[in-house]
Amino acid sequence: MESSPESAEFTFSWLALKLLGRGLYSNPWSALSELVANGLDAKASQVLVYVDAVDKSDATIEVIDNGTGMSREDIDTYVKVGYNKREAAAKSGTVDPSTLRGRKGIGKLAALFLSPHFFVSTKTESDRSEWELDSREDRFRDDENPRLVRATELPETPNDEMWRELRTGTRLTLRSVDLTGYGPKSMDALGSRLANQFILEGRNSPSIMLWLREAPTETPAYYRVEKRIAYRNFAELAQYFPDPTMQPGELADRPTVVRIPARGLPGDVYEHTPTRSALTMDPAEDEAWEEIKDLVDSSNRTYDGHRYELTGWIGVHATIDVRTARENDERFTKNKYYNPAQLRVYVRGKLATEHLLSQLGLTGTYTNYIEGEISFDLLDDDHLPDIATSNRQDFDETDKRVTLLRALVRPVVRRLIQKRNALASKINAEITAEKARTSAAGKQQFSDQLGLDLAQHPEIPQHVRDDLHTVITNKLKGEIDVEAKTTYRVFISHARADRAFASFIDEVLRAKGATPDEVFYTSRTGSTDQLEDTRALSEIIKESITDSNTMLFYMTSGNFMKSEFCLFEGGAGWATRAVSEYLKLNMDYETIPKFLTNGRSEVCLIDGDKIELRPEVHNYLIRCVFNPMIIHLNRGREIGRRSLMPLFDVPNIPAAIELARSGESERKYYDSVIEEFWRLLVERQTHDYLRDYKPRAN
Repeated sequence: MESSPESAEFTFSWLALKLLGRGLYSNPWSALSELVANGLDAKASQVLVYVDAVDKSDATIEVIDNGTGMSREDIDTYVKVGYNKREAAAKSGTVDPSTLRGRKGIGKLAALFLSPHFFVSTKTESDRSEWELDSREDRFRDDENPRLVRATELPETPNDEMWRELRTGTRLTLRSVDLTGYGPKSMDALGSRLANQFILEGRNSPSIMLWLREAPTETPAYYRVEKRIAYRNFAELAQYFPDPTMQPGELADRPTVVRIPARGLPGDVYEHTPTRSALTMDPAEDEAWEEIKDLVDSSNRTYDGHRYELTGWIGVHATIDVRTARENDERFTKNKYYNPAQLRVYVRGKLATEHLLSQLGLTGTYTNYIEGEISFDLLDDDHLPDIATSNRQDFDETDKRVTLLRALVRPVVRRLIQKRNALASKINAEITAEKARTSAAGKQQFSDQLGLDLAQHPEIPQHVRDDLHTVITNKLKGEIDVEAKTTYRVFISHARADRAFASFIDEVLRAKGATPDEVFYTSRTGSTDQLEDTRALSEIIKESITDSNTMLFYMTSGNFMKSEFCLFEGGAGWATRAVSEYLKLNMDYETIPKFLTNGRSEVCLIDGDKIELRPEVHNYLIRCVFNPMIIHLNRGREIGRRSLMPLFDVPNIPAAIELARSGESERKYYDSVIEEFWRLLVERQTHDYLRDYKPRAN
């Protein structure tokens, strides 16, 4: 090896170094994580990662730490490939070897994997130096050994001022990094990937800061990388932290309620209070113990005479349905770049493998609900052989230490899965009970409604109506398997030209607490439900009318009479509903469909040449539109054990002469919601509406 004050030569040829790098790292993010680990090993409290991906084919990456820096002697060590890093640290006395993540001194190959041209700037308490390695194809032959040489000029980056302010540390600037093929989602996942590479949850953990620059005009935008672990989505969790400072803060909090999808329960959700248990190392029943019984003393927790300890946490998610899981914890992520179904194993604070879960040989629905982060330093004990695989990103599965790890972890995972299975059984039992209760309540509501419908026919003798009621309800509750409808909705039938009036009805109901699924209204602003449904609108309308306990509301007008769909809806209502199950608001007398005349007093909006919220219109809306709708929807809410909507109070509006004497307006007595929504949604459009309105159908 050739070495001088002005250069330091690597111990391998450029071809050998390239081959080694390709075997060690499978992608740029793995190599970048190795460079971050080097900074953490140098006692850095902060490592900054800068990725300039404005031009992905010619990207720049910088890794800057505020660690101890490298002396001239350290530079000579840096170019050695393959040496006992921890043994060297023990001899120098500058670093506690037990804190080092690296072992074999090959982490610098990560820089060579990423770039053939990089710069190293380093500061110690007493020295500073700048170095360059340029091994581009036109500079080195494959059989030559690349070398670090004193840098005469350093590339400028947005981090220059920040680096000048650091007292000690190391700055690695990599040029000509090829990041083509890494799309926006892959780039965005870099922060989570870096966070998952290390145990960073403890109160005294170092920070890793990331700036991903993808536009040339961006100003510095470093942020601290954090794990996206949805702690608030766990149903059950086992944990053990002998050092409380290493426990993630959220695991110290008391468990909160988690929501689990449960179709058939009120709100289609089940609420569960999570539990916690100890992550024990007691030798439970497991098939692996027979393989290692001669090596392990479980009572003293030793393997081949060396102490072992399993720390960290393992949990089972309440749900992996993304929508509901994010309601529990917005950090929940499940996509091609991040899979929460992982058991990440850390050794000396650095990720050793994320594949342990698949190695446990467990099957079943809730295996994919398991996530955890555990530390098991025995896998890289200085006094035991190195068991890392050739790519340094996993371990030899056949090693007995890995067998021991599986023997310790598998019983914990099995218990969590059993608890989740038991929880699923409990939810299913409650769904069955709720279905029976709902069915009974639905049949009772049917019986009550039947009584109201029969009362609409005074021409039928009372004793005949009573007999019909008894026979029909007995059939429903008896041997015939008839399921009463338990979904209650309001259907607003309207012509498009009458949208303002229909929107007024919809918005007032929503203001009183009605949910979008309780009111079928095709013209709702921003709603795409009907646009996303590929079926014919007539089929959707028919289903909405016939498959639920649907109260029909007709906004009758000349526009209604000219609409094919409106007439279809009106006919469906006439054919399938008793008169007590549909409501109307009429624009004028001339255009009330004959088949929808229900014998009640008819109130029309048009009065002469005006449309106003007159006292009789206001009270008609309450008595004959809104309150009947609310009573109808509340029947379904009672069945589903949901909160009831309050009814509108009917005001006692003084006569016109009394209002004139007192100088008051009738609007003083109107309901504030009805008055406000009428003014905002209807009143502003009445002039144009009346100008274009034609009462008679063409």
